Amino acid sequence: MSDLEYPACINELYQSEVLGEQAFLTLMAVAKNEREKYHFGTFLQLESETKVRLRPFLQKYGMKFIEEPSSGEEVAGFVALYQQSTWQEFLAALKPMIEQFLARFQEIANAGPAEDQDMLQSMIKHEKAFVHWIEKETAGEKGSLDAAISQLQHPLAAP
Repeated sequence: MSDLEYPACINELYQSEVLGEQAFLTLMAVAKNEREKYHFGTFLQLESETKVRLRPFLQKYGMKFIEEPSSGEEVAGFVALYQQSTWQEFLAALKPMIEQFLARFQEIANAGPAEDQDMLQSMIKHEKAFVHWIEKETAGEKGSLDAAISQLQHPLAAP
């Protein structure tokens, strides 16, 4: 892709975590019940811990730890979608966006050198945790948070 310049594109990884933090923090505040609040909190924790893990990676390439504020409209869109939908509808609507992030993270990994693959592949694993969550939840299966929780150093206590 013409817009993929490595290592500059790794800032996208960091900014995606910034957006995720903002979205999940806001969703926690409007959660319809304790279970959904816990799910949002778990993904807030995953976004936060991943952002912290990315900082040395950005530093390696001389990048600053600038957290670009997301468009408030983007976060408001997540909230409106959540408030106007059932849990299943909300998650199903998120899936295409998550798949776009996953595809982009794969492109970034493909552009990166061998020495960066551990971090780049961890970002793919990170994004796959969202896919796992959505697929398990929409199928009504247990263990939807397992892939996310397995990546956390500091998981939240379940309600």
